[in-house]
Amino acid sequence: MGNEGFRKNVLIPNRIDPASGKDSYWWIIQAIASDHQTPCNNLRRIVSYFYMNKITRRREEFFKFVWDHSADSFQAKFDKRRELTHSEISFLRNITGGLREKKSRPEISKLIKKELSVSEDDMMVLLLQLTGLTRTKIIGDLKASQDVKSSGIKVPNDYKRLHEGEIWNFAGPYLTDRFTAVFGPVARSSLDIAPSAESINQATYPGFIRQERAKRQGHEAELRLATLLLNAGIPFEPREKADNPMCKDATVAGVSFDIVIPSVSSPLLCFKATVHTANIGQYGESKDDLEIKEAKEKLDAKFGKKAPLIIALIDGNGFSSNRAGLDGVLCTADEFCQFRTLWKALVIAFDKLRTDNQKIRIILPAESAEDFSDFLKTYNMLSQITKTPPTKGKWRRIDAGDAEIYLLET
Repeated sequence: MGNEGFRKNVLIPNRIDPASGKDSYWWIIQAIASDHQTPCNNLRRIVSYFYMNKITRRREEFFKFVWDHSADSFQAKFDKRRELTHSEISFLRNITGGLREKKSRPEISKLIKKELSVSEDDMMVLLLQLTGLTRTKIIGDLKASQDVKSSGIKVPNDYKRLHEGEIWNFAGPYLTDRFTAVFGPVARSSLDIAPSAESINQATYPGFIRQERAKRQGHEAELRLATLLLNAGIPFEPREKADNPMCKDATVAGVSFDIVIPSVSSPLLCFKATVHTANIGQYGESKDDLEIKEAKEKLDAKFGKKAPLIIALIDGNGFSSNRAGLDGVLCTADEFCQFRTLWKALVIAFDKLRTDNQKIRIILPAESAEDFSDFLKTYNMLSQITKTPPTKGKWRRIDAGDAEIYLLET
């Protein structure tokens, strides 16, 4: 492989020595080759050197621009819990009253069912949250119960139906025990339950909503990317992602992708998005790695040298706990971007769609302009970097992560 091949495919800084006119790749290759080992060993060492530098560079970039989810408005929607309503306090007060009256377990179960049935609001979801459960945990526990299996009673998939029919014979005692464990100490006090109930509400909500938040994080990445592409006038599929990020994905070569540019029938860029803000364990990260590798193999098999680029939209501190999966994704994907570097997706798209560069201007933070100079050169956009907004002509501004993108309107 010649210098030009390394320059195109390897992410390490390339510098020209003014004295000799040789670049860094030339000097590295000469240094490795000069030890007189066999050509095979030399080539292996060269490939290994550049591979490790590619991973190191990409990993450094990833953690330098990793998403601060704690300060993001998306996270705030899940972290901030509203106060309990009067009807919710009344619901809890009635059941706690049964505990204060020292009603039996079957009587409390019957009381809970009655309160759930007469309420016009979804009190079941409140009950699950305050007792330390989730919508999926109670369903899973009931389905796993040998007593439930032996009874032949079917467990509904919808938690809202648990107080309907015979399944309550098992769900009722289950919820009664959980409610008693949490509100029993409150019931033994003569004070009103409202302050304690509100404290429990605020304390249990982050854990209760965690699964929902994790599910929507990946879709939030798709939404932001789709919205950005739409605003920039870049064609993509599925178009519905800009309105409903949880819609069906696009399929190319039998592989599911979150977004494809410009279309499934003529793919140039295929995006896979994954965001992890907490430790997801080795399985989760290995899954991300394997999905990217499978996608790469199938695209290469179908399209050969004309295979579309795979772009990983990957972010979150969750990847810091197990680097193997992260390294796999960063190595296999042709390019990657994050929430803060979402502008990279536009740069690649502009290049592959052969957009007129004279109609594009990009403002980056000073440190980013230097960090991404090689990337910008690769996609013919370095000359479009500017420090101030363009003034001649009518330009439209688009915010893309840390960057400001300006598009000339004609």
